[in-house]
Amino acid sequence: MINKDGDCLMFSENNLNNIKREMAKLKNMVTLKLFSDFKIQEDGTKLRKCMSCEGAYDLLKILEEHSNGKLKIEEISTEENPEEAEKYNVKKIPTILFVDEEDKEIIRYLAFPQGSEFVPFLNSIQYFSGVRPYYADQIITHLKKIKKANMKIFITPTCPYCPQTVPVLTLFSIVTKGKISAEVIDVNLNPDLGMKYQVQGVPMTVINEKDVIHGMFTPQDLLDKLVGAKNRDFGGMYA
Repeated sequence: MINKDGDCLMFSENNLNNIKREMAKLKNMVTLKLFSDFKIQEDGTKLRKCMSCEGAYDLLKILEEHSNGKLKIEEISTEENPEEAEKYNVKKIPTILFVDEEDKEIIRYLAFPQGSEFVPFLNSIQYFSGVRPYYADQIITHLKKIKKANMKIFITPTCPYCPQTVPVLTLFSIVTKGKISAEVIDVNLNPDLGMKYQVQGVPMTVINEKDVIHGMFTPQDLLDKLVGAKNRDFGGMYA
């Protein structure tokens, strides 16, 4: 959070230094769209009734302030700009969208990236800026073989396995330029979706509304799944 004097209350000084170091790794410009419920007051301030929206906004602004101009946050109100919410098919708040230069959605977060969700969210921002881990080349090599897919991964802020799994999925979406769409859903904030998809443990990933991966998966696991390789064991752990 930010207090009235502009000081950060969300992170310690040590954590802020770590954030500065990680944000300094961004290669190219990243734009994130945050959908919240703010309303402009008479004095020009924004009032948000959604507490998770308030937290998400504060967090994103901290990252923006320490990005050396490489992260841009656009906050859009579903109350004041319903046409924008409809354009991007936003039905829940907070929603964070990663959009490319052509305004195409690549990653969707139905979450306030706190707790164990923060580091994978930061990893996703780095990947989106052009930072590439070693296995990105393997994804690119098999790009033509990868089947188009919509993937939803369900997580919680206390899940010990989600931080290793979420960046794998979001990287696939980034490298394939949206051929693999990634939606990261916090079941604590979206219990209705948790019930709809019968989520009993996290991480849980739903592919094209039918196939399910329970627990963690490696880049090779997901690659095999998407290119149609058989006889792989996708059993995982629960939190």
